[in-house]
Amino acid sequence: MASSNSETAILLIEVQNQWTEKGLYNFLIKNQLESRNVLENISNLVKRGRRQGIKIIHAPLIVDPANKKGWLAYLTFGRVFTKGTRRAKIADGVFEKGDIIVKGRYAFDAFVGSDLEEILAKNNIKTVFVGGFLTDQCVAKTIRTMIKKGLEAYLVADCTATVNDFLQKRAEKSLAGRVVRSDSVFI
Repeated sequence: MASSNSETAILLIEVQNQWTEKGLYNFLIKNQLESRNVLENISNLVKRGRRQGIKIIHAPLIVDPANKKGWLAYLTFGRVFTKGTRRAKIADGVFEKGDIIVKGRYAFDAFVGSDLEEILAKNNIKTVFVGGFLTDQCVAKTIRTMIKKGLEAYLVADCTATVNDFLQKRAEKSLAGRVVRSDSVFI
């Protein structure tokens, strides 16, 4: 974790109302969201990061029913993370003017179809702290791709959630050596 703040970013994957507001997706992760204080941890992490000059990058999943890409869009008939709806918006209290939003993403791995790689290169990002949903799916897949691309990527465990503790612990174990807590980042 030796990069300077100018070479460091926080990447938030799918911290969107689809997960954080009442509904099926929220129901799936609600226990972890609440028991692990995930949304408060995310909010505190991005506030601390902004104060220290860390770039905040959001990688929402946005499904355009008129132009479906990826199997999730077809499987759900374009009815989740739907473009132009409140469900697709980044959760309140997380986004701030000046943050960067990844565009074009349509798969679990936030690199697929998106401009994430260009954003990281343009901003000379070498170290990325990742939070969001689901830990064992989108978050873990994106971190693995970052590692393959030579980035220092870390799972901020208490800023992530999945459907149960078993899957959370399994994801953390699979990323051993790359797992941190939000209170130990940027101290």
